[in-house]
Amino acid sequence: MSSFYPTTFKTTDGTELGGRVYPAAGGLGSEVPGVVLCPGFNCLSTMLNFPAAAAALQAKGITVLLYDPRGTGSSGGLPRGDIDPTLSVSDLSDALTHLISLPSVDPSTVGVLGMSFGGAVGLTAAAVDPRIKFVVAAAPLTDMEFSSPAQRMRVLRKCAQDRASQVLGNAGVTVAVVNENGESPVGFGRGVDKEKYGALVREGRELAPGHVNRVTLQTYYRLAMWTPWPLWKVLGKKGDGRGGVAGVMFVIPLKDQMSYPELQKKYYDEIVAGAEDDKRFVKKKLELEQAGHEDILGDEYLGSVVDSVKEFVDECGFDESL
Repeated sequence: MSSFYPTTFKTTDGTELGGRVYPAAGGLGSEVPGVVLCPGFNCLSTMLNFPAAAAALQAKGITVLLYDPRGTGSSGGLPRGDIDPTLSVSDLSDALTHLISLPSVDPSTVGVLGMSFGGAVGLTAAAVDPRIKFVVAAAPLTDMEFSSPAQRMRVLRKCAQDRASQVLGNAGVTVAVVNENGESPVGFGRGVDKEKYGALVREGRELAPGHVNRVTLQTYYRLAMWTPWPLWKVLGKKGDGRGGVAGVMFVIPLKDQMSYPELQKKYYDEIVAGAEDDKRFVKKKLELEQAGHEDILGDEYLGSVVDSVKEFVDECGFDESL
């Protein structure tokens, strides 16, 4: 049976983020691996079966920190629903600082596991924070484009108008993430389960308890200029040999319609260890043949995913130096 306790931690800009710690089973008196779980775009820590994933990793002897991203749920941050990818990466590093401070967590065996947008954030954080020793990207977003170049320009014009309005002292514009048709009203991304989410919106129900189906319009201004993929290529190269990522794992659902599986495979293949790191760098890919984007941490696949993650963490050759 899982056990957890609520926690809070500060980011470098003073924002307080809230979440849960799942201490590793049997972790008392010994140092254990730790992992920060990073949810998806405008997702709370309680969505997409993340609590069950945290409990399953806990049972495998891994301490887990699961938190609400800034501007959502129990976490601070204003304006609410304002997503800045670079701040998401920075916040993940601050979450790692909190994880490392927990009793019994071994700082030389800590990593991140992100899903969807959180997978892209996790890979990017691992590329710039040498303390992250392993990264698991579950269905990472690989295409943050709009439905057409014309739609992109329409949205960016609205963003420019919104910025000019805010300079005059007006409140920023917010938009629904998903509308009553189950679609992004700004035409962003490759779509979700339209029938499922459209029905929830039409019926006035929350996508999850406490979830707010809105983000700032400026969220899309920032996403339009965030292209993290070149950074991921450096993950296998430790540079001076001190610290750095010991391993990268991708979990790829082959029925994914939100993040193209072929692009996920492409970015996985582009991560190559430097010659001096070949023997120490671990790459692992788990392909789920019948899974869609939101299925991978669901009950049907969770057991096999967590087993593979545990095997991957055990395979990584960790380096105690920074």
